[in-house]
Amino acid sequence: MKTYDEKHIKNVALIGAAKSGKTTLAETMLFEAGIISRRGTVEEKNTLSDYHEIEHTRGSSVYATPLHTEWKDYKINVIDTPGLDDFIGEVISSIRVCDTAVILLNAQNGVEIGTEIIFDYVDKYQRPTIIAINQLDHEKANFQNTLEQAKNFFGPAVTVMQYPVEVGPGFNAIIDLLKMTMYKFPKTGGKPEKLPIPEGELENANKLHNELVEKAAENDEKLMELYFEKGNLMRTNYAMELKRNDESSGVSCILFVGEE
Repeated sequence: MKTYDEKHIKNVALIGAAKSGKTTLAETMLFEAGIISRRGTVEEKNTLSDYHEIEHTRGSSVYATPLHTEWKDYKINVIDTPGLDDFIGEVISSIRVCDTAVILLNAQNGVEIGTEIIFDYVDKYQRPTIIAINQLDHEKANFQNTLEQAKNFFGPAVTVMQYPVEVGPGFNAIIDLLKMTMYKFPKTGGKPEKLPIPEGELENANKLHNELVEKAAENDEKLMELYFEKGNLMRTNYAMELKRNDESSGVSCILFVGEE
């Protein structure tokens, strides 16, 4: 691995209630990045982050484990954290050193007690936050209900950037509201296929897209002026502004992950 200066190193903490899928997400991130050639599972006790004997015995994370990957000119440190309150110290220390917190929500359970406890520390240390709704491939997954709970708990700053075309065992496609494109993923993982948004989803996608544009404009005076002047924003303009302002504090968006 090449040497990076501090401006090109980003720390991302995966946080959330127990069984929200943090370890599996971390494993999948490394697999998709080509760092590992085979995805381990918590059940088989062969994931990179849960390697301590006590974690194998309990079937869950006990320690915060730093992993890493590379993306373009950046080194991304991914910190997999425990979900149980017993090990909250591991979570707090990870939040304090992270640039961005990714809160995982189990699509079967929504916002849980563990989520609320952890978010108190995210709020205390004012970390930029992404919400990832996980386990959308489960038969009892409910994206819309989880989204509404997130908005009610985290507040009006929550903005949808991607959403699933359908949930349940057949889940394999998302609509990206920033690029206004549908991504369909192969069963084995890897690069998704880019497709036009289905006609039946266009109305909802356009509505959510406009909400995203308005939210971007609310947080940037130049974009707000452009929005009032033209009545809309070119995607390239607000995409650049979102990227430029990605270190601002607060809950910023809803993403999601399909695997348990």
